[in-house]
Amino acid sequence: MQTLKNVHDPLGTAVAAGFVVLGIVLVYSSQSMSAMGSVFPITTSSAMAILGLVLIGRNVVLGLRGITPGSSATKEGGIEGGSNLRRILFVLAMVAWIALLPVLGFFVASCLAYFAIMIVSVHERMSVKEMALLVILGLAILGGFTLLMSEVLLIPMPRGLFF
Repeated sequence: MQTLKNVHDPLGTAVAAGFVVLGIVLVYSSQSMSAMGSVFPITTSSAMAILGLVLIGRNVVLGLRGITPGSSATKEGGIEGGSNLRRILFVLAMVAWIALLPVLGFFVASCLAYFAIMIVSVHERMSVKEMALLVILGLAILGGFTLLMSEVLLIPMPRGLFF
C-alpha cells in the first residue's frame, strides 16, 4: 500500500485532497440553488475536484517511480530555482490586473495582465514566431474565456472603459 511519505509531494497531495473534498461539498451545496444560479458554482467546484484528483494521481505515479521533489527530474522550475524579483513582479502584475478590471474592463485588463506575466516569466530569448504564437494563443484563450463566462455561464463581467 502506498504511504504518504512515498508520494512525490506529500503536502501538495494533502492540499489537493482537501480541494477534492471541498469541491464535492460545494457541488452538493449548490444543488439547492436555481438551475441558472448553480451553473458557475457547480462548474468551478467540479473542475477543482477533478484537477485535485489529477494532481493526486500525478504525485502518486511520480512517487511510485521514485521521483522526489528534490531529484534532478523535478529540480528545474522548483522553489530553489527562480528569482525573487520575478516573483514580486508577478504579484504586482496580478494586483494591477485586479485594480484595472473595473477601469478597463475584463478582456482588456486580462490581456494586459497576460502580456505582463508573459514578459516576467520568459527566461530565454524567443523567436518572432514563438512570440507571435504566444500572442495569438493568449488572445484566443482570453477571448474564449470571456465569451464562456459572459455568454455561456452568464457571469456579469466588468465592462470599464472598453468591452
